[in-house]
Amino acid sequence: MVTAGTEFPRLFTPLRMGRVELRNRLVFAGHGSRFVDPHDHVLTRRQAHYLAERARGGVGLVIQGSGVVHPTGLTFGGINQTWDDACIPAYAMVAEAVQAHGAAIVGQLSHLGRQGSGFPSHRELWAPSAVPDPASRVVPHAMTTADIAELVDSYRSAARRFLTAGFDGLEVYLAHGYLLCSFLSRFSNTRTDAYGGSLENRMRLPLEVLAAVREVAGPDVPVGIRVSGAEFVPGGLEIEESREIVARLLAATPVHYVSVSQSNYATMDRQIPDMSFPRAPFVHLAGAIREVAGGVPVIAVARIVTPGKAEELLADGIADMVALVRPLIADPELPNKAREGRTAEIRPCISCNVGCRGGPHRGVTVACLVNPVVGFEEQWGADAWTTAGETRHVVVVGGGPAGLKAAETAALRGHRVTLLEAGDVLGGQVLTAASAMPYRDEFADSTRHLEREIRRLGVEVRLGTPADADTVVALEPDVVVVATGSRPGLPDVPGADLPHVTTVQAAIEHGVTGARVVVLDCGEADWKSLTTAEKLAADGHAVTVVTPVPAGAEIDSFSRPPLLRRLGAAGVEILEYRSVVAIGTDHVRVRHGWSGAEECVPADAVVCSWYGVARDELVEPLRDKGMAVRVVGDALAPRRAIDAVWDGFRVGVEA
Repeated sequence: MVTAGTEFPRLFTPLRMGRVELRNRLVFAGHGSRFVDPHDHVLTRRQAHYLAERARGGVGLVIQGSGVVHPTGLTFGGINQTWDDACIPAYAMVAEAVQAHGAAIVGQLSHLGRQGSGFPSHRELWAPSAVPDPASRVVPHAMTTADIAELVDSYRSAARRFLTAGFDGLEVYLAHGYLLCSFLSRFSNTRTDAYGGSLENRMRLPLEVLAAVREVAGPDVPVGIRVSGAEFVPGGLEIEESREIVARLLAATPVHYVSVSQSNYATMDRQIPDMSFPRAPFVHLAGAIREVAGGVPVIAVARIVTPGKAEELLADGIADMVALVRPLIADPELPNKAREGRTAEIRPCISCNVGCRGGPHRGVTVACLVNPVVGFEEQWGADAWTTAGETRHVVVVGGGPAGLKAAETAALRGHRVTLLEAGDVLGGQVLTAASAMPYRDEFADSTRHLEREIRRLGVEVRLGTPADADTVVALEPDVVVVATGSRPGLPDVPGADLPHVTTVQAAIEHGVTGARVVVLDCGEADWKSLTTAEKLAADGHAVTVVTPVPAGAEIDSFSRPPLLRRLGAAGVEILEYRSVVAIGTDHVRVRHGWSGAEECVPADAVVCSWYGVARDELVEPLRDKGMAVRVVGDALAPRRAIDAVWDGFRVGVEA
C-alpha cells in the first residue's frame, strides 16, 4: 500500500495565492454545465451540488465558469449572468457548498463576444470589429468607445457581485475567442483606433478590464487570467505573441495565476480534444507561457486524464497546477483516490465528449458516459448514497455496459449479484466499437473499469453461460435484470440479403472483400458509421458513406470536425441526404432526399450501419415464471452506450 500522498508528492503540495491557500494543485476549471435557470440565468441547486461533489472529492480549486458580465454576452442558453444583483444569492449558495468541503472557489468573469447567437438575449453580439464569426456566421456589432467604457464598468460590477457572494477569487477570461480574446487577436480585431492594430492597442481593453477587477479585489484576493496560447487560425494568436501578451499583462497588473488553454470556436475541436488526440497534446503551450510568467503559477489543461500525468507535468516544470475537467466529471473522487493510493479505483475519463459536450451540444445539461450521477449529486452523490435496507439477490443477464453498470450499482447498494454472460469476455458491443481504430481503444476503458469494479465488489461472474428462463429461475433471484443487448439490423430494401452485404460489427471484426465499399448509415449519424468507414479506408478500401442526414450530425461539435477531417484525408466520399433504395451485385441505388433523383454508387461490398434490433426474447418467459424483471440497454431499446449505462444505473439503484 502506498502511503497517502507519496505517489504524487507535487500534486498534493499546498499552494498559497494571496489570502487563499489551496490544499493541492488540482483544478476543476470553468466550463458550461447548463445547470442554470433558463429565464433568470442564475445558477441552480444542481450546480451547487455538482461543484460541491468535486470539492468533496478532494480538488483544490474550483472555478465557476463564465459569469457573463453584460447581456450582450449571453450568446448561449444555459449561461449564468453576473450583470444583475439578482444573481448574488445563487452564487452565494454555490460558494458556500464548495467551501464547506475545503476547496477554494473562483468566479470566472466573461463576455462571450461574437461566438454564438443573439437568440438567448435578443440583443446584438458585441465584438471589436463587424467581422462575421466563422462558427456562428453572425455579424456582430463593432463596439464603440462608449460600449467599451460600459463593458469595463460591467466587469467591475460583476467582480463586486462575485465577492459579495463569498467567492475566494476571480478569473478574467481572455481565452477561446471570447470578447477579450477577440480584442487581442488579429483574427478578429481589425480596428484602426486605440483598441486595434498594434499589440499595445489590442491589449488596451484587456488591461483596462484587469485593472478594474484588481481595483475591486484589492491586493490579497486572488485574481487569475485564462488565455489561449494559440488559436490555430491564420492571423490568430500564436504562442510567441501569447507569451508577450502574458508578460505585459503580468507586468501591468498583479495576477495570481495564468491558466493556459488553446483554440477558439473556429478550431473548437482542439479546445476540448477527444480520444483521437494524444494525451496532454497542448501542454507545451503552458510550458512556454510559464517561461515568461516570472514565478506566477501556471495551469495546464486539455486531455490530462490521469493523476500520474498531472504529477509528471509538475515534476517537469511544465506547470504549477493542473486542470482536470472531464476526468473530474467522470470521477469526482479522483483526487482523494489518488492521494490515498487507490488509483486503480479511479473511474477513467475516456475523452469521448459524448455527455460532457454532447449534452450541451444538444441544448441540455452536462452528462457523462461513465458517470450517470452527473447532475444528480443531490440524490446520488457521495453524501447521499445509501445501501439498501434489505439484501436481495440480483441476477444480471448480459455483460455489456448496461449489465455491468447494473451489477456494479446493485453491488454498491449491498445486494448479492450474479452476472451471466454468454460470451467469453465482458464488454458487449463496446469492445467491437473500441477495436475499429487504434485510438478508439480508450472507449473500452469504460467497461474495463466496470469489470474491475464488479470483481472488487464480489459480484459472481459466470462467463460462457447462455441463459434461458430455466437457468435464471434456478438461481432463485429476487430481481432479474435483462441486459442482453441487440443484434445488428439490415435495411428493408431489395438486395439486403446478398452475400456481399454485411454489418458494421462483422466488418470491424472480420473485414470485407473488394476494392469499393459503401457504408450505409440509417440516419443515426453517430460514431458507428463513420469510424467503420475510417477503419475500412485504413484497410485500403475506397469508401463511400451514404447517409440521409449530414454526416456525423449526432456527434458533438468538438469531436465531429477532426473525424470529418480524417475521413477527408483518407479519401472517404460522403453522400449526404441520400437514402438506400436497393442493393445490387455491384452497386447501391440511392435516392436524394430533396430532389428525389436516383443514382447508382459502385460497390464490391456493402456495410450496413443500421438500427439495432432488441434481443428481448428472455423477458416474457421470465415474467411468465413470476420473475420480477427489469430490462436495460439495447434489450430495452437500441441506443448509445451512454443510454445503456444510465439504464443500468437507474435499475441498480432501484433494486
